[in-house]
Amino acid sequence: MAMVAKEDDDIAATAQMCTYCFDVLLQKLHPSTTEESNADDGITSTSSQYTPPNVKCPLFVTWEKCQSPPPLLSKVSSSSGVTTPASSSIITDDETSTHNNNDTNNNTNSTPAPLYELRGCIGTLAPRQLQHALSEFAITSALHDQRFDPISLHELPLLRVGVSLLVKYEECQDCLDWIVGVHGIIIKFSSGNNGMRGMEQQQYYSATFLPEVAKEQCWNQKETILSLIRKAGYRGNITNGLLSQIQCTRYQSSKCRIAYNEYIAESHGGKDPLSNNVEVIAAVVAEDVVRKRRVNHVKPCVNL
Repeated sequence: MAMVAKEDDDIAATAQMCTYCFDVLLQKLHPSTTEESNADDGITSTSSQYTPPNVKCPLFVTWEKCQSPPPLLSKVSSSSGVTTPASSSIITDDETSTHNNNDTNNNTNSTPAPLYELRGCIGTLAPRQLQHALSEFAITSALHDQRFDPISLHELPLLRVGVSLLVKYEECQDCLDWIVGVHGIIIKFSSGNNGMRGMEQQQYYSATFLPEVAKEQCWNQKETILSLIRKAGYRGNITNGLLSQIQCTRYQSSKCRIAYNEYIAESHGGKDPLSNNVEVIAAVVAEDVVRKRRVNHVKPCVNL
């Protein structure tokens, strides 16, 4: 029987959980690289030696795609003649935006930090057994986030995965009773009237942002709340009365991220299982060419 994680359990997201997500997605997209696949339920099992802990916890899995990939290696495939790239409800979260890798902000190297763009993020606020939920949401967030096209095999070398385990839930005194960069928040509110004749029918709304969202978007508390109200689907006027009746819950998260090249080094001894896949190599190179052309054709902004 799975244990429900408590505040003092010190449950933490780990690099092993992230490599497990890469294992699951790689097997789903390229089954020949692993040993077994369960096509009946759409959830892929993995040959990884790692088993997620037998505890229950709310969680999210986030996939991001590098928009400034590292320089291509000079290695050339003899059969294809192309350059090999360097290794590099259900509730959705995170805004569709490009942001810096905050983990490298203090790096004194002149090389700019990679830019990552959200490619999928799905999870649950209800406690789920990690042994099953981690693989489920690794696939669901990669292939079934309706805001994005499903992730393709050729995108894997450009991906970064993040696992967030949600802990320390607390009721807020009001919708601003939380700290940017520390807390994620869940809001619940209603609008309209409860079935009164001739009046607008009451509707209920809810939404969440993970702890890192407000900080990465450079929002203050009020900007975050306003954005979250819109995310919940409310399109009416946002008045002080509406803000005062919002029920707000804050929580914290333990998050770990790893990029594909770190996954290859950790789980495959530095040998990329896709390095000899000509179709993947060609697709990555073609995408990089398109990206560079788009960057080169951006006209400079002139202040008038």
